[in-house]
Amino acid sequence: MERSEHKLAEAPLADGGEHEPAKLLLVGGDPDSRTALIGLLEKRRHQCDHVGRLDEAQTALARDRYDLILLNRALPDGDGLDLAPFVQKTSPATKTIVFSRNGSFKCALQAMRCGAVDCISTPVDPDELIDRIDSALTRSREERQREQRIQKLQSICKELNVARAEIADQVDALCNDLAAAYQELTEQVNQVALATEFRTLARQELDIEELLRTTLEYLLTKTGPTNAAVFLPDSARHYNLGAYVNYDCPRDSVDALLDHLCDAICPQMSEEPEIVAFDDAREFSQWIGMDGDFLAESQVIALSCLHEEECLAVLVLFRSRSTPFEAKLATTLDIIRSTFAEQLSRIIHIHHRARPEWPKEAGGDEGDFDDEFGYGYEGGLAA
Repeated sequence: MERSEHKLAEAPLADGGEHEPAKLLLVGGDPDSRTALIGLLEKRRHQCDHVGRLDEAQTALARDRYDLILLNRALPDGDGLDLAPFVQKTSPATKTIVFSRNGSFKCALQAMRCGAVDCISTPVDPDELIDRIDSALTRSREERQREQRIQKLQSICKELNVARAEIADQVDALCNDLAAAYQELTEQVNQVALATEFRTLARQELDIEELLRTTLEYLLTKTGPTNAAVFLPDSARHYNLGAYVNYDCPRDSVDALLDHLCDAICPQMSEEPEIVAFDDAREFSQWIGMDGDFLAESQVIALSCLHEEECLAVLVLFRSRSTPFEAKLATTLDIIRSTFAEQLSRIIHIHHRARPEWPKEAGGDEGDFDDEFGYGYEGGLAA
């Protein structure tokens, strides 16, 4: 391939105007016409490459990008129009002007069908040739600029899509965090409301029997129908039934069941700070060392009511596994038991202060005075 390069410093131009340099490929043509055409193009500061064969033109197009191809149809190895599909595939913005000695309508139609922007019959006037080349270059530049804008827009769209995906992920994460925070805040507000509500009810009761009744009634509003029993310690730390609710236990066996529970579970739970729950009553029975037949097919929850590390009551809930307790009930029970134990302690101290005592003699042996107070209520609540 022959190349003719022109220095950009070379001026003035042939028509006295300024033109943006372009890169052109001349394919075929006789030497005299080619030399004259290259001279005209160099004066306009265009860079021109020349090849004489069809295969050489394909190689040049595969290696470089051209703004315009000046194509002669008559080539040693075929028709120049055979190059058109290759141009459209590799560089759609590259325009083609076809030169033909036979400037027939049929020739022009074939050239246009192959994607040529112009078909020029040779010989041609130089000024007309330059005008038609400039017109073709203008179309090439406009289309190339349009391609560049499209590519830039595509690149921007890809960046925007990536940014949109990142923002969407961040928004999803933020929404999830907000939802979790709202759920947590709602639960905390509900817990505070529950604690305030039960504390208000419990603080009104200064009698153990009434406190037990109020506590079990309030507890049933949170658990639904269930069997419940409260065991209270006496002065010797022996536990007795304080109050109970019978939901579905046979009346002729409930007393025996509660006595067994009291003897088996209270020693285990008196020093247990955690809420104990068993879905399998047999496991619970094994844990407390009790006959499993008493609570067969039941779900059991047991908890100690501690105040200042002292167990003031043991609460047991149980009912059929067909209507299991909700998982969130543990939080409710934890709130209720702490307030219940606090109010029990308050009642004990009030009763203790109200107990009549003989004045102590000066210098008497204070160690012989028994300051313990025992309590226990074996009443029952209606189921």
